[in-house]
Amino acid sequence: QIWAPGARNNPLWLQMRLPRDVAIEFDARSETTSGSRPGDIKFEIFGDGRDHQSGYICIFGGWGNQISVIARLDEHGADRQERQDRKVEPRRTYHMRVERRGTLLRWLIDGQPFLAFDDPRPLQGQGHDRFGFSSWDADLFFDDLKVEPIRAEKAP
Repeated sequence: QIWAPGARNNPLWLQMRLPRDVAIEFDARSETTSGSRPGDIKFEIFGDGRDHQSGYICIFGGWGNQISVIARLDEHGADRQERQDRKVEPRRTYHMRVERRGTLLRWLIDGQPFLAFDDPRPLQGQGHDRFGFSSWDADLFFDDLKVEPIRAEKAP
């Protein structure tokens, strides 16, 4: 398990380069139950391996457990995809899967579709080929990371 206690948007980047079309799976748990940042499970995909917001930012239960997003290069950007109907339950372990096939980035939680981002200009290649675990103030745990290339055919 990796413990990320309030990483303040300083992702722990995987050194391995990601393939263009990939599936990434892992388990995540937030232990934060009170204060201004309960929830806040965050990870970044297709970033540069150094900087926050250098790729797609995925946040489950951000902004006080009120909003979840997939954002491109700016978690506050107008083009982000968001939902507000699901909250992070403290101490519950969630199974995350994020995959990209072609232009479509899909995020599933516990096997159920959660958010998607269709990007006509997908971030790819050098500078957009890393994955990182992140958070803001939450006390997070990540485990069982699995990365595998997938075929770029249309998403199921």
